[in-house]
Amino acid sequence: MVARNVALTLVVALMMLAAGFGVGTYLAGGTATTAIITEIKTTTVVFTERLTELTTVVMPEARISVVDALGREITFDKPPTRVVSLAPSITEMLFALGLQDRVVGVTSHCNYPPEVQQLVSKGEIAIIGGFWTPDLEKIVSLKPDLVIGSAGTLPHLKLKESLEQVGIKVFYTRAASDKYDVYSDIRALAKIFRVERVAEELINRIEADIKSVETSIPKDEKPKVLVLLGPPAWGLYSAGGNTFMGWLIRTAGGVNIADKFTGWPVLDYDFILLHDPDVIIISAMGLNYTTLSKEIGETPLALTKAFKNGKVYLVDQEANDILVRPGPRLGLAVRMLASILFPDIFEPPKTPVVYRVGEGTGSFSSAGTTIRLSTVEILPRIVFTT
Repeated sequence: MVARNVALTLVVALMMLAAGFGVGTYLAGGTATTAIITEIKTTTVVFTERLTELTTVVMPEARISVVDALGREITFDKPPTRVVSLAPSITEMLFALGLQDRVVGVTSHCNYPPEVQQLVSKGEIAIIGGFWTPDLEKIVSLKPDLVIGSAGTLPHLKLKESLEQVGIKVFYTRAASDKYDVYSDIRALAKIFRVERVAEELINRIEADIKSVETSIPKDEKPKVLVLLGPPAWGLYSAGGNTFMGWLIRTAGGVNIADKFTGWPVLDYDFILLHDPDVIIISAMGLNYTTLSKEIGETPLALTKAFKNGKVYLVDQEANDILVRPGPRLGLAVRMLASILFPDIFEPPKTPVVYRVGEGTGSFSSAGTTIRLSTVEILPRIVFTT
């Protein structure tokens, strides 16, 4: 009977285990007693299924919008890939921003950086005429999507309507009067091509170059400066106070005797002798230096302190370019001019071409041999560009 009860207990235990119950067995008084422990737990499991559809949406880049020197808003769907530059200063900016692969046309005066002429000789960049004589048909034949010109140059302005009629966008840079105009142009070009960070790095370098010169300029010495744009026989054209050259003179520590004028005034000898400049800087325009020095010595300029002290300087080639081009070599222009005004403080620039004319025997030269021809002292080349 006991065996039967045990067997029955096992069967019931197995059934309860199968049903999810717990069973405990113990012996009391020699009799097997089974205690059935029933613990029912109710668990509710809720399955929630959410189907999320992931869709990749490609947002188009915002259109590029810039305002040029004429106050026109110009928009682009994307950065231009074929660009024509109408000025050496513009070409220098484009190359300094790393955009040389976009340039398809430049002027015959665009000679810096050296890579420009290398690309021209390889046929990768075309010449579209001179700075004052851009060829419309040549420009159009290059199929550019952007032409960049100078707002201060009439032949460039005359191209606008014809180019826009054939669907070519035209952007004009400023007729720069100081470093801030140059920075504004650099930033505008960088925005067109979406290289703003490169522009800021470039501007920071230029600004550092200028500051390094300004901090060394003596505060108690301000030499009076006359700048002539060409030989006296061409007319006594000078640079007014609101011009880029006027800003350069002030920044390099000089006093422009034509500062009260605007633009490019034509002076007379009476005015020049009245102000008696300490330094005269003349753009040589590629003329023979000996002939030019003889001409200067036969004019009333020979009566100035500048001529008597041997401080008449002829600037040519790259030196002239650097002084007249408002572009990325702005810091170099300030340093070169400061080295002319304060030769005891600043070393001569390592760029041709500066020549000294006058009765003085002082020397202004970079490394190399100084050659003297009559009253002209030809100094080893000191190069600069516009």
